[in-house]
Amino acid sequence: MRSIVRLLLALSLLAAACSGGDTSVDSPAAALTADTETEETPDTTEAPAATTAAPETTATTTTTTEAPNADFELIGLGEFEVGVATVTVDEGSDRPLTVEVWFPLTSGTAGDAEEYTLIPGVFYTSPTAVGAEFDSIADGEFPLVVYSHGSGGQRWIHSNYTEFLASHGYVVVAPDHTGNTLLERFAGTEIDFNEVALQRPTDVTAVIDAVFATDGATDLNAGIGASLTDDLIVTGHSFGGFTSYASVSGVTTTAGTYEADGRVDAIITLAPAANELLLTDELLAAVDVPHLVMVGDSDDTTPIDPNVERPWALVPGSPSYRVELVAGEHETFTDICDYAEQLPQLESVPEFVITAIDGFGATSCAPTAMPLDRAQEITNSFAIRFLDEVTQGGSPLSTDDVIYPDDIRFLTK
Repeated sequence: MRSIVRLLLALSLLAAACSGGDTSVDSPAAALTADTETEETPDTTEAPAATTAAPETTATTTTTTEAPNADFELIGLGEFEVGVATVTVDEGSDRPLTVEVWFPLTSGTAGDAEEYTLIPGVFYTSPTAVGAEFDSIADGEFPLVVYSHGSGGQRWIHSNYTEFLASHGYVVVAPDHTGNTLLERFAGTEIDFNEVALQRPTDVTAVIDAVFATDGATDLNAGIGASLTDDLIVTGHSFGGFTSYASVSGVTTTAGTYEADGRVDAIITLAPAANELLLTDELLAAVDVPHLVMVGDSDDTTPIDPNVERPWALVPGSPSYRVELVAGEHETFTDICDYAEQLPQLESVPEFVITAIDGFGATSCAPTAMPLDRAQEITNSFAIRFLDEVTQGGSPLSTDDVIYPDDIRFLTK
């Protein structure tokens, strides 16, 4: 390039000499040399007679960049303090249900920390909730969430989760599924599997009926009925995940038939039991409500295939979200690891209780498993985002504009 410039410069000087010394710059070649670095500047004896025309300008192209994706943000406890009360549904029947209720409290309500008691002297002390009466429920109207525990569990087995939901303005009710609790497992009085599978969703409907009974006909209706919206979500762990699906699909076992409860607006299933023995393809295809499923990818009790893969493929409800916790285990979605840590500090805890709790948590509380506090904050954050979306029109969960950490796999369809 520089050789061409020098040639053009030489031609320019030669032309100037032939024209009697006029050094005006009026040719394209000279215009090019004006903006080009040269080794020497020729001597001139008089000022140029003319100046070059302004060079043509070209349009400037503005490049815009999209805003970077945001990191996934965890959600902390909500604005409400949390109260807990215990009631009985269908008292006097052959299947009474003990029901725990968590609800937002009026600010400043006094109370003692709730003790979730398994047997006298064996309890887990809540770090968040206090025992309270229903007349201390906060002003406002709140969506209702029904929680279903796993097989051999208890109504408060995942109180970190149920309390968290209440702190964000949800009323949570959880029955003990009579015949399928931890105490009955200890006592050897659990009922037949097919009977349990039929009674579990029946229990959910019984609780909903008690909540929405008219004119204070039940303790639940009298206590919380006037504080609820029409929004109704069912959630559960393991066999409680099956219960959540069945509450929408209906189910038939050798013990009888349960008809779907059309009042359920959405479900959240946690490490669900959803194999073909429990839920046929046709039943899963009938689950036409919004759906969030969460599972640990190391769960050997209700492994992802088939217990998540089948519902994910067959459930038509929209939106549908799937969250996998890397190194999450089956009891990752309960508070078993907290119990295993706290119960040995109590006096005179029977050895069989310690053995049972340690057995439940053998893999879930191992060093190789996702730490419980990490699992809790992930589970709670996704649950609140989903609930806020389906009950309050909150922003949808997304894979497009959020960067998820390495210990979360998130899918949507």
